[in-house]
Amino acid sequence: MLKVGIIGNGGIMRAHLSAYERLAKEGIAEIVAFCDIRPERLEKECLGVFTEARTYTNLDEMLEAEKGKVDFFDSCVPTYRHAEIAIKTMEAGYDIMSEKPMARTVEEAESMVEASKRTGQRLMIAYCNRFNLAAQTIKEVIDSGELGKPLSAHFQRHGGGLDTLYGRKPFGANDWFKDFALSGSGALDMHVHDIDVIRGMFGMPKAVTMAGINRMTRGGGYDMETTTFIYDDMFVNSNCDWCIPANKFDSRGIRVNFERGYMFQDRTPDRTVFWKVAEDGTVTDLADKNKFDPYYEEIKYFAGKIAAGEELDYNRPEESVDSIRMALAAIESADKGGEKIEF
Repeated sequence: MLKVGIIGNGGIMRAHLSAYERLAKEGIAEIVAFCDIRPERLEKECLGVFTEARTYTNLDEMLEAEKGKVDFFDSCVPTYRHAEIAIKTMEAGYDIMSEKPMARTVEEAESMVEASKRTGQRLMIAYCNRFNLAAQTIKEVIDSGELGKPLSAHFQRHGGGLDTLYGRKPFGANDWFKDFALSGSGALDMHVHDIDVIRGMFGMPKAVTMAGINRMTRGGGYDMETTTFIYDDMFVNSNCDWCIPANKFDSRGIRVNFERGYMFQDRTPDRTVFWKVAEDGTVTDLADKNKFDPYYEEIKYFAGKIAAGEELDYNRPEESVDSIRMALAAIESADKGGEKIEF
């Protein structure tokens, strides 16, 4: 069983922790070390699951002490520290999976890829929606040509809530999500999920245009956005809102229209559908593909590559750099009143 060290105990770590519980039961990977600057959180949240894990409040100390004991690290720190932590960990001789978005800037993201190549350590960005089974199924239909060429695609992602929107509680430690310099706003934190899936399905676009509204992020950025990515013979529209009041339904949706049919996925806590519709009206119900745990799937994939001594052949870090490039170009477009930004 692979041994894993966790860096950072923010909100996303809880989703990873649940996945590792399942992976440990299956004999794939278990957490043996945690690091966070807040020791009280380690005791309360981490050791209640992996009771024998070693704990640290200093990353340098952890990287030194865990040599020969940890097979890879999983970084769950805030966005503005992604590049710093990943590079330091790879330079210490460890493979690492680092949370999304890859980094705050394209330059930082590229430096992570450079460090991976220089050190020979594997780097994967935890874009969990690359491991959305429905999205993977749509990609398979695109690649097979079963329904012909895609003509257009539409993505929807809504989240948020009154407490964060109106400041009744911090959004992340020290409210860092609401600081554009640190988080990149909803455009880089939440919208990037669909942007990365778009990159995975259709490749790099020719250009992007975005309209955005800022309701809560300080210093710039956008919390509500509608973005169009332009390709040679199609377009992809993605709508994202980080600021839904009374956000009961937390909706996620994908629709891809082909020459000979379409595919449609919709996920909310109370309603889940996924259909493939052919041009003759035949409907294939694919709802079983909506039953997945993307955090489990992404960690299992990365752990499998490490166990086999293989390089990544999916969700490669170079593609993750492209996703940052696309997200930041969309922000630039909105800053310029929707001006088309070419790649």
